[in-house]
Amino acid sequence: MVYCPECDTEWEDGVVECPVCFRKLTAPKEGGKWVKLGSLGDNISADFAREVLASYEIPAVIISRSGFFGQVGLTFNRFYKPGSSLFELSVPEAFVEEAAEVLNMTLGDQWQREES
Repeated sequence: MVYCPECDTEWEDGVVECPVCFRKLTAPKEGGKWVKLGSLGDNISADFAREVLASYEIPAVIISRSGFFGQVGLTFNRFYKPGSSLFELSVPEAFVEEAAEVLNMTLGDQWQREES
């Protein structure tokens, strides 16, 4: 696995440039593996989830699968897979249970936990 220091994500070996932010990838980050915790259906929920987790000092990365990037852009309809979510949320492996508890408490059914 290779690591993006800009958006704090890991990618398969052989990827040279981050597909999210286009920065050059480096060796894996110290301190553990990042895990996809779950998904959210809209930009507002994704931003809120990231902010709530940050307030608990839990690092999180949101990856858009919808075409929405940053503060501008379009959120497209789900066209590539029926029922799929538009935003994926990942956290370091060590924070999975705590992050899930925080998101259940604050977002309720606005997010879907990744099934193992």
